[in-house]
Amino acid sequence: MASDGLRGRDGARGVVRSVCVLLALPLLVSCGGETSGDGDTEPAERTVVTLTWMEREVSVETLNRMFAETGSEEVLGNTDERSQDVLLESKVVRPVENGEGHEVVLDKDQWDIDAIGRLNRLDAALGGAMWPNEVTWCGDPVDGETFVNAYTEEFEDVFDTHEEYEGSIADYVDCGDGRP
Repeated sequence: MASDGLRGRDGARGVVRSVCVLLALPLLVSCGGETSGDGDTEPAERTVVTLTWMEREVSVETLNRMFAETGSEEVLGNTDERSQDVLLESKVVRPVENGEGHEVVLDKDQWDIDAIGRLNRLDAALGGAMWPNEVTWCGDPVDGETFVNAYTEEFEDVFDTHEEYEGSIADYVDCGDGRP
């Protein structure tokens, strides 16, 4: 009887191991490369476009357009102080060189996210700038948050790559239908 108990426990371990292998197998296969017709293995390009990334992209492009249409001082004047500080500290917004006002930095390599600690602080600051400011250049005025949300609700999971979304977002912020 003692041997039956051990066999049962080892049998259960075997079943658990088999289940784990079966569950991991699709992940291992998907991490492998794609095979071309000549047998060479090429790494599969995987792009993950998250809702947070989309919201950030639309918000940055919208903020840039708000600065152009309304003026950076008015837009920042409508934005709470904490959001202003984060936008400036992260270098997403900076004073215009040899001029008045501020500009949005579209080159993400120039941003300093380490200065603010976490990317979600930037996302909150962008939200803080969107909510009190209006998009006035595409028909009836709407607040920036509504404008951003309308895009993300319509286009979540529509495109596969960041590049496709970037083209779509540029078109949308320029009053297009978001389908370049």
